[in-house]
Amino acid sequence: MRFDDTGKVTLDHIYTQPDPHAYFSTLRTLGYHIPQLAKPFFSRLIDECRSQRRLPPTVLDIGCSYGINAALLRCDLTMDDLFARYGTQPSPGRDVLLDRDRELVRAHRRSSGTRFIGLDASEPAISYALATGFLDEAVCADLEQRDPTEAERARLDGTDLVISTGCIGYVSERTLARVARATGERRPWMAHFVLRMFPFAPFAETLDELGYETVHVDGVFPQRRFASAQEQEQVLDTLAAVGVDPRGLETEGWLYAQLHVSRPRGAAGRGANRPVFGQQPAGTLTGRRT
Repeated sequence: MRFDDTGKVTLDHIYTQPDPHAYFSTLRTLGYHIPQLAKPFFSRLIDECRSQRRLPPTVLDIGCSYGINAALLRCDLTMDDLFARYGTQPSPGRDVLLDRDRELVRAHRRSSGTRFIGLDASEPAISYALATGFLDEAVCADLEQRDPTEAERARLDGTDLVISTGCIGYVSERTLARVARATGERRPWMAHFVLRMFPFAPFAETLDELGYETVHVDGVFPQRRFASAQEQEQVLDTLAAVGVDPRGLETEGWLYAQLHVSRPRGAAGRGANRPVFGQQPAGTLTGRRT
């Protein structure tokens, strides 16, 4: 196994295949379920956006890979559905999977009108998500390294909600700032599930400068099991270095994430400091503002 600077195992190869078979077959063994846990929160925010803005919202998924969050939300699926769908060995091949997924979208696509845009640096993953119809549009770019082009800005313009379920740590506050500035005069809401090993303070500070108020939602969310004892040991070292107590959580063999919701100041309204998301088994959902 190879590891990155934070101690996490490197799984880059599963994001650059022509179809998501390797992605799901690998992550299934690790119990990866954070997109499923995120789904009810994203759904509630989508409904809030629709209610406040009177139009079907546009959702941008940063680090979208094969359009997983869009597939869950658009087709009303679960992660177990997707694991079962892609879990066959060997893979039937890209063309077969594409045909199946196009039919899936046709059969289950709901008429909410919500549009999904993906942002990812992996051209194979984004191409697959677009070809199936999980995504309506996509930007294939690394916004850590540069500003979006005019064509990319045009695709991002009008975004209502920005979501992510694991890209923080691969991308920094630079990407969030570039996205926020590219979406037009009306700043989008944001909801990011972030591993506890990555402090969100730099992101919240950058967003504050852009006019945002951030709520840290109480509770923790299991992302996946550690891939090895070595990965766990290295992540525990990283958590200690950033002052996060892992007892009862990461010490038990799982990576855990927290949810951070950022809205433009004045847009949070009545829901900013109450449990707007309903009861979830992962913990209480009252927010703490920064």
